[in-house]
Amino acid sequence: MRARYALLGRPVGHSPAPAMYGAAFKALQVEADYAATSVTDLELSDAMRRSADGGGGNITLPHKRRAAALLDVPTPSVGRSGACNCFWGARDGSLVGDNTDIGGFLRSARRLLKDAGTRLEGSRTLVLGAGGAARAVLIGLDEAGASAAEVFNRTRLGAEGMLDELKLEVLQARVLGDAGEAAGRYDLVINATSLGLRASDPLPLDLSRLETTAAFDCVYGREGTAWTRHARASGLAASDGLEMLVEQARISVLNWFGVEPPAGPMRQAALAALGG
Repeated sequence: MRARYALLGRPVGHSPAPAMYGAAFKALQVEADYAATSVTDLELSDAMRRSADGGGGNITLPHKRRAAALLDVPTPSVGRSGACNCFWGARDGSLVGDNTDIGGFLRSARRLLKDAGTRLEGSRTLVLGAGGAARAVLIGLDEAGASAAEVFNRTRLGAEGMLDELKLEVLQARVLGDAGEAAGRYDLVINATSLGLRASDPLPLDLSRLETTAAFDCVYGREGTAWTRHARASGLAASDGLEMLVEQARISVLNWFGVEPPAGPMRQAALAALGG
């Protein structure tokens, strides 16, 4: 019997996840299918249970926080972030969930900084945004032993509330009242806002006025994003969210099958889907 996995969110038609996971299943030679399903908040609980009966799945916007509340067994990553993006059914029927965005960010950010000749440990960072992506980023920085993070968000209260909830253990984080307060040298600047999803969006931040080594964009595109192209034009190492997407998916598959798929076929399938 073929296992069945699903991406649950609203909307989901734009996602390269079915192609990416299809490539992962093929590489591992497992009998499984993956489909994207649009669900409302009221439909989410039943949809998760049905999918978990067949194998499991992933959660995308806007349901990650709601999904966390529906779990029987949350991992520590869910407990820290308050969000779930990967779930599956345990043998006893329990609904288990994880937040693989944190690990996906850590893997891809470490690779970017290694290429740039530095590291996350002890780093000073600037994080833009205070939503789910920013939460995953800050938890990842905390777990990696980054030294400090400055956070800028459209609303200061939103960023302050996020930091109060996260209770970071190692990372020293503070909220900026204005983007103009960003100063000094940053090892990494991270766009964790939604800016860049639409072609008409302004750049999240003009990097030319900052002293930094690298830029990481949680948004992804077929040929990077306008912000990563801007970063490279400014002489910076840059990566968009495609690598984070691939790495969080590899961790999801590890949760489901106990083995990680190779990144290459998944990356190529995602790029092909985005190109289409």
